[in-house]
Amino acid sequence: MTDSLHILFSAWGDPSPETRAAKSDAALGPDFYYSDPNTPVPITTRDAYLHYLARFSAMMPKGSAKIVAVSEHHGHARATVDFEKDGKRMMRSQYFADLQDGKVVRLIGFTGMGEPD
Repeated sequence: MTDSLHILFSAWGDPSPETRAAKSDAALGPDFYYSDPNTPVPITTRDAYLHYLARFSAMMPKGSAKIVAVSEHHGHARATVDFEKDGKRMMRSQYFADLQDGKVVRLIGFTGMGEPD
């Protein structure tokens, strides 16, 4: 059931706008909602999400995002994602997703793993 999350994050490191869009389209469900600390407001359209991915690619050429751990229950998932460049982890984040019919309909990201200060 979490295949769509793996597909979605594989789009983050894809250098081609066309294949980024195809991967995103394969993984996103209807009425998609995305938010993380770097979005000034939540993203609710496909085009805005693809623009966000293009910004990521421009800011971190040859960067990628990959799920290193995922757990799922009752249509919800938690994913630990490493953002890498040149094979080195730059940041580890945590995402919470709502899944519907095998697709991601809501994805909320947090920088870090929620460690206490």
